[in-house]
Amino acid sequence: MNIHITVDRFWNDTSSIERWPDILSKLPEKIEAKSKYDIAKKYLSYPIDEKGRVLRSDEFYGLFGAELKGGKTIISGANFVGKGEEEYFLTKEALQLREAYKKDSKWEQMLAKQLMIYSIRARAIVIGILNSEGICFPEKFLQRNREAYVEIEGEKYYLLNPTSSVKNLNEFLKQYGEYALGPYWRNELEIEEEEIQILGTIKEEPSLKDIGTYLKMPLTLFQYLGWFKDKDDGVFGLNREKIKADIGEEVFASLLLNDTMEDTDILKDLIQKYGDTRGYFPVEIVGENLKQHIAPDGAESISKWIDSYFMEGIKNGKFKLVDTEQGQPRHGRGLLGDKEKQLIKLRFQEG
Repeated sequence: MNIHITVDRFWNDTSSIERWPDILSKLPEKIEAKSKYDIAKKYLSYPIDEKGRVLRSDEFYGLFGAELKGGKTIISGANFVGKGEEEYFLTKEALQLREAYKKDSKWEQMLAKQLMIYSIRARAIVIGILNSEGICFPEKFLQRNREAYVEIEGEKYYLLNPTSSVKNLNEFLKQYGEYALGPYWRNELEIEEEEIQILGTIKEEPSLKDIGTYLKMPLTLFQYLGWFKDKDDGVFGLNREKIKADIGEEVFASLLLNDTMEDTDILKDLIQKYGDTRGYFPVEIVGENLKQHIAPDGAESISKWIDSYFMEGIKNGKFKLVDTEQGQPRHGRGLLGDKEKQLIKLRFQEG
């Protein structure tokens, strides 16, 4: 299926992340207007020139979602404003965001989560960083953006570069467009299991005009929320645990490419499933399930594999063994065959 995307528009300045919830606060839940232009003119205080054009309203257009126009499915933005048969309307997420903004209660996290659900290019950027060693800038973070790149499967993608002289964001979308679209738009648009192609609205290639400028806005929001960590030498990775806390495990999982989920992420999910409220978990039960996920074809015995995995993880600093307890017969073998270590508790390295 072809999905057409417009030029990405976010708030106009990196220091103005409150602009979107502020705009939403000025709009009624049901918006009586025939066009986006009419909404901007009727409800918002943008200046209008002598020809009737609404000025400096780029940020406004990023609030919209998907619509069918001229036989094309077009996605304009982050799906805060939807389009019905007769009118526009604020989505439930828009209502929740402006209420949180009014109360000044974690609205920044809600805004970031919405971008990670519905903004195709913002998702693509985070997917690129999350599934690589990080994004590499030649100098400081978000400086000389055209030269910033991620490397996946031996290919460098310059995700903030508008030129065709390098593998840019459009090349990345050709390879990973299905992931950038994500499961939420698939569900919203009732797209079956069919191949996705991300296209522009006028030309086949989506517009990359000023891409480095516009995408600075969400990246600055993510930096403000503490998502980025400096890995030295100009490489910036992502703090997985902070992102999960802000957007939830499900949305986070939708940003992972096949086979790129780290073993510790799978381990954490299994601990949550089989562990108790204190964080203790049966090492044999969790270990068996973990092996099925990450080393199903391993020839060594399950008990040897479990001991090796956890002891090497402790030695290498993946996690720290905080405490152990004797469990019950149903908990199975303890770590290293020690019945006093049937239940163990780990602390994971941050990030």
